[in-house]
Amino acid sequence: MYTLVMIFFVLTAIILIAVILIQQPKSAGGGLFSGTGQSLLGTSGKTFWTKFTTILAALFMVLCLGLSVLPKLQGPTSSVADTIEKQQAAQSQSSNPSGGSSVGAQAQPNPAASMPGNSVPPKP
Repeated sequence: MYTLVMIFFVLTAIILIAVILIQQPKSAGGGLFSGTGQSLLGTSGKTFWTKFTTILAALFMVLCLGLSVLPKLQGPTSSVADTIEKQQAAQSQSSNPSGGSSVGAQAQPNPAASMPGNSVPPKP
């Protein structure tokens, strides 16, 4: 379900970008408030592309909200950290069937030998 909504979301975004790029600018002037007089007075009617852009933008926003709520509705899922933890536990049980700790089997370094004042020269 999440994948289907995500595919629909991406397609809507691509179509919305294309529709916005297709449209002609409302005014030829380049000033900050050059096109506001026309839109405030209502002299320009809504074209097909303007209506289609509005519908696509609304659909895009609804899909954004849906994608944010959808994971909560699907229920709890395991994270990557949980999966790695389960795999490590399974590997440690299969490599050490006795159930004992494998840390004790490894040689532990002598902490006194690693201190700077306690260096012992090697025997010849």
